[in-house]
Amino acid sequence: MSLEVVAITHRTAPLTIRERLGFSPDDQVAWLREWKSLANEIALLVTCHRTELYWIADEPGSGHGLEWLAAAAGLPVEVLAPVALRAEGEQAVRHLMRVAAGLDSRVVGETQILGQVRRARESARAAGTLGPVLERLFSLSLAAGRTARARSGLGAGGRSLARLAVSAVSRSLGGLGGRAVLVLGAGEMGRLVVTELRRERPAALWVSNRTAERLQAIAGDGDVQGVDWTRWPELVVEVDAIFVATAAPEPILCARHFDSRVRPGVVVDLAVPRNVETSVAQVPGIRLITVDDLQDEPGSSISQSPYKCAEEIVERYVRRYLRWWQARQLAEEIRLAQEVIEELCHRELRRAFHLITRNPEKASEIEREAAASVARKVLAPVFQSLHQETNGVAAALRLLASAQR
Repeated sequence: MSLEVVAITHRTAPLTIRERLGFSPDDQVAWLREWKSLANEIALLVTCHRTELYWIADEPGSGHGLEWLAAAAGLPVEVLAPVALRAEGEQAVRHLMRVAAGLDSRVVGETQILGQVRRARESARAAGTLGPVLERLFSLSLAAGRTARARSGLGAGGRSLARLAVSAVSRSLGGLGGRAVLVLGAGEMGRLVVTELRRERPAALWVSNRTAERLQAIAGDGDVQGVDWTRWPELVVEVDAIFVATAAPEPILCARHFDSRVRPGVVVDLAVPRNVETSVAQVPGIRLITVDDLQDEPGSSISQSPYKCAEEIVERYVRRYLRWWQARQLAEEIRLAQEVIEELCHRELRRAFHLITRNPEKASEIEREAAASVARKVLAPVFQSLHQETNGVAAALRLLASAQR
């Protein structure tokens, strides 16, 4: 078996490609079920900066994952291949653990990725594609991410994409105090944005969401006003900043919404796929910011000490997983070898019994020959392995499992 990953991330793929792979939670489960018969185990990790497919292949280097993603996105494989990261075995393990620790995030050390990795595991479980190998990998990756942050200080201070977005808008407008702000979407990202905005104390903070339940959960406090989904377009001309973070598969905020607007402002599109038409950037006085425009604030670079400490912790968890993997593989080799040995014994016993019934006077001699025959067949691959100085006992067991019966 081989553990493999194909990843389309912000490091190599533009937003125009990544948004084609921005599957909703329901879509993730549906695609996993579609792929269920194609691999032993499959999991799909989707964030605004990455879509990553993990699977267990019968043979290493199958490359099928890229084809599956391309088909799901409606893109030719030739489009995804140049921007895809592919890894197997130890490198695939290390990749997921670094992702969970926030070491591969656009905002290094951000904590939102832990919840996203956890949801990837739960989606695979719901789809029936999570087996023991990926279960162990995702569980240890989550543990690695939590431990790396706790012991290294990486991500201290609540670094997140939401904080970056609010800070960018605050700098653009010279502060948010006295400003009016609208947030579209009350999901996880919307809630994080509202939390960050509260620290800035805007004069007015409106939130709108398609479902009333989530909206009520956010707008329960007096400093946040809930707006019916049908009424938010009326506020576009009144606010100084708009944050858009819904699960809509297409743009909901368009240039036409700004037809009667005269004041300048900032629009932040935190959704993948994008929720704001690119034409909004052409509206006079409006600055459009996407997830790919958000970078760490000046002077906020991560020092090497926490980063190095987090990397070391991740490596410990990588080794821990590899030990488990090797033990599991060895257990499987032992099981197969035992089956072969039992079959050899049964075959020799049947042969010996047949000979003894015909030649009872030679029973002792026949028994010794049967035992010697089993010993020769069992030990032959072991001696072959030792002679070739290959991988020791494990290699011998593999040779035994494949021996001619």
